[in-house]
Amino acid sequence: MGILDRLFGGRFTMPPPEETNLSASAIMKELRPERSDPSQKKALEAFAQALVATTAEKEGARLVRRVMRRYAMGDDPCSALTEGFLNDAKGQKLEHLVLLSVDWRGYDVFEYLAPFLVSASGLKTPYAYVRENATSMPQVLDNFDQWLARFGKRFLHLDSGGENYDGFIVDTDRLEDVIELAGRAGIHVRLESF
Repeated sequence: MGILDRLFGGRFTMPPPEETNLSASAIMKELRPERSDPSQKKALEAFAQALVATTAEKEGARLVRRVMRRYAMGDDPCSALTEGFLNDAKGQKLEHLVLLSVDWRGYDVFEYLAPFLVSASGLKTPYAYVRENATSMPQVLDNFDQWLARFGKRFLHLDSGGENYDGFIVDTDRLEDVIELAGRAGIHVRLESF
């Protein structure tokens, strides 16, 4: 340090940073993008509440709060929904499973989670997965949807933009309302896999 000090004439230290009078929340507001459409936030909250309608009230409210917190942190609506529900540590509990996510080879995961998803949706008939003629995960999910259709329910696929197949169960009579609500929230859902 002595050589550098002599080279630069004793001015080898940086000046202290300028102080700001902004609060931490004001700084965070500047760093996060401002949402331009407040109706999208309300639609996302309504969509999340529609998904957790069959779960216990306290658990459903907790999951909706998680989704809205992720959305407020800057996540897009679909990411906020999937991260809020599917986070392993604090996401949905197995007995209140609402959103299913499996990868393209997740046959064992589907076999394990599908009965919990069916039970959480309010169906009393247990689902037993049998992999006979299904050669791909979209075909397995299509067979699952056909099984659900016999009981007045459907499996809607959620386009999360990732490699996983995400989806949830909805009553047939609420199908169009849920699809329209998801569209207002900026989330793409449909009966066929993405």
